[in-house]
Amino acid sequence: MLSIKKLFVVSLTLLVVSCANIPIATMLEFRSFDEEKFVELDPNHLLTKIHLDKPAEIKPESTWLTLGVSSSEQERSFKYNLEVISEKTLPAESGWLSKTPVRTEYILGLSADAIKEFTELQEFMGSASPTGFDLHVNTGFKEAANEMTSITMSIFLKLYADEDYFTLIDRAELDIEKGSE
Repeated sequence: MLSIKKLFVVSLTLLVVSCANIPIATMLEFRSFDEEKFVELDPNHLLTKIHLDKPAEIKPESTWLTLGVSSSEQERSFKYNLEVISEKTLPAESGWLSKTPVRTEYILGLSADAIKEFTELQEFMGSASPTGFDLHVNTGFKEAANEMTSITMSIFLKLYADEDYFTLIDRAELDIEKGSE
């Protein structure tokens, strides 16, 4: 009877973790990420990948990376323009439990100006004693031919040239408000 209870608890835990939009692996990745690792990043290798279900499309001019840095003296927010490096259509996929529709994959990197500004942030973090930082990827969406009430997207981040992307948000469904970006 005890092993059935353990199996049930493990199964329930796996179900909850597998249904989360922010994977546990991402939480563990950032748990050990500190300002020293941040200062060592090469902004040329910092990439964002967005998967967006068709027919929705991003607005490249409204896509940026935002970093907030806190220290005992001040809080600063930095906004970096992202440029589309590549765009391709990914085919629909059928899985055991669900289907993934056709979607667009965007690979985005920091613009030349953003790389310069990112380096300034790294210098600030090297000289200050940061107490925390946060990261956001923001994008606007082009008007779709038909009225959409929601979109489904995933966002991935690549910090190092020799490592793969890790998932920030996995297949999150977002409600669309009229006039929002």
